Amino acid sequence: MSGRGAERILLLLEWMARQEGAVSFSDAVAALELPKSSALGLLRMLVDLGYAAREDDGRYRLCRLPGEPDDAHQAWGTLARLTDAVLHTAVHEAGESGFLAVLDEDDRVRYISKLMPEREIRYDRDITVSRRAHQVTSGIVLLTGLSAGRLAAYAARAAEEAGDPDLREAILSKVEDARAAGHAVNLRGVVEGAAGVAAPVLDADGCVRAALNIAGPADRMAANIDQVIAVTCESAAQATAALTAFRHRLPAR
Repeated sequence: MSGRGAERILLLLEWMARQEGAVSFSDAVAALELPKSSALGLLRMLVDLGYAAREDDGRYRLCRLPGEPDDAHQAWGTLARLTDAVLHTAVHEAGESGFLAVLDEDDRVRYISKLMPEREIRYDRDITVSRRAHQVTSGIVLLTGLSAGRLAAYAARAAEEAGDPDLREAILSKVEDARAAGHAVNLRGVVEGAAGVAAPVLDADGCVRAALNIAGPADRMAANIDQVIAVTCESAAQATAALTAFRHRLPAR
């Protein structure tokens, strides 16, 4: 793509993001003063790449922006950016480490953000290493966003891999408890001496896109668990609001 072509597609994305609904081919041509052949090619490119959808009446609707995740695109940069301020506040209020986690295409937990508190004794983790979802609080919360069929398949696969038939029901029970409570708590984490609380971060469509996780030394977390739960849940709600505000100009998928 030429420099002019790259500029035009960025301008088209920005313009479509400011519109309240679907736009027509002629709308794009007139608003951006584009050659008809170029406008048609750019709109088709946005559809092919999953940024836009073509309606039955021929108009085009923006579905997502670059760096924004959806069910078909594992894009986490925008998610991390939009929730950065919330995570900073959560860590300050809880006095413990904060993480933002997502499920990857293999249903494993990946941490995309990490922030440490300003205290001498604190919990850290290597966020370059993915985790089994059912073994960590963030993963249990993220599993609450799966469909019933996908969750059942995950639980069955985990039980088979572990050679533990009872694990399937244990996972389903933990996920149901977290769904009902709106958060998950684990005072005995995978890492010895660590504990964590996590709550879901939703997008504008109500889908679970991430988990906000506060973690720290088990004894200190246990002594302040009510406060940590409150901070985690409130922070996750604020992160949800940030994602919703980001999407408010775009029509629902």
